[in-house]
Amino acid sequence: MKCPSCHKEVEKGSLYCPHCLSEIPWVREFDSVETQLRKKEQQDSGEESDREGLSAGKFIYNRKRTIVVCLAAAVLLGAFCYRQLHTFSALYSHASQQFEQEHYGAAARSIEAALEKKPNNESANILLAKCLEKQGKLKEGILILKPLVKNADAGVGVYEELVSLLAKNGQSAEVRDILQNSSKKVQEACGEYMCSPPAFSIAPGTYTSLQKLELSGDYQRIYYTLDGTDPTLESSVYTEPVELNEGTTCIKAIGVNAKNIISEVASGKYIIVLKTPAAPVVYPKSGDFSKETTIKVSVPDGCKAYYAFDREPDVNSTEYEQPISMPVGYHIFNVILVAANGKTSKLTSREYYLQY
Repeated sequence: MKCPSCHKEVEKGSLYCPHCLSEIPWVREFDSVETQLRKKEQQDSGEESDREGLSAGKFIYNRKRTIVVCLAAAVLLGAFCYRQLHTFSALYSHASQQFEQEHYGAAARSIEAALEKKPNNESANILLAKCLEKQGKLKEGILILKPLVKNADAGVGVYEELVSLLAKNGQSAEVRDILQNSSKKVQEACGEYMCSPPAFSIAPGTYTSLQKLELSGDYQRIYYTLDGTDPTLESSVYTEPVELNEGTTCIKAIGVNAKNIISEVASGKYIIVLKTPAAPVVYPKSGDFSKETTIKVSVPDGCKAYYAFDREPDVNSTEYEQPISMPVGYHIFNVILVAANGKTSKLTSREYYLQY
């Protein structure tokens, strides 16, 4: 072995270099078996600690990774469930259930959320209008449905709910307008809300006799006026035929059906010109007579004759029914005709002088 200081050969076992007197490190050579075993144990223990440290770190890492994976899965599952519960179908179904349970406020909130996804869905809009109706918000419900009927393809259900709301809100004119401009299918479905003007039993025009006018229709009540003004719910209620007297009568009428829908105004102008009968024809003519003679009066159909001697007759005088025996002496025979319409003819007079 060489000296570590002067690098000259040193005899094995020497404690000092004979050349430079430096100490020779023979420590390893003098390690005991016990020392070496201790070092070996320490070395093995260190390696085991390293292995345990590596194993613990790996466990911690795996646990963290598992937690992260579980959290990610929970977030994804929550998002999926949230999306499923907030689809249009889920929201509409929930709103329907709330409506059936009479929770109208909750139902309205759910259906409004559904409409954010499908604003033009008819069923959802109808359900929202019904929720508002149940809450007494008729005008709001009407505003929901009105835009839908502007679509030519709007379903019957939209019309049915809309006219129902309009009727309950007293908007008869709008009900009439909507149904008049709708399809036959819609009109049939909403037939109970249809309200046509009252029908008149006789056509407007001029008549030469007194008339009785009947008003008809499928109504709860009919209101009418005779002065040409438009009728209201404060006008006369029709209960029996209206008598049309001589002159001009302008009648207007409305009907109110079971749904309280008011019809449009029906009107008619009637002119009654009563014909006055001509003066009656009497035989014989005025003159002197020397034998028994009868007086005859020509009475047209539809008229009655009333007569009197020596005074003017009226409807309270004697009615002519058959030829009259001429009285003896000088007398003036007076006779009139009264038509069925009440008109009275002019007077016909004859002077008779009978002497046997």
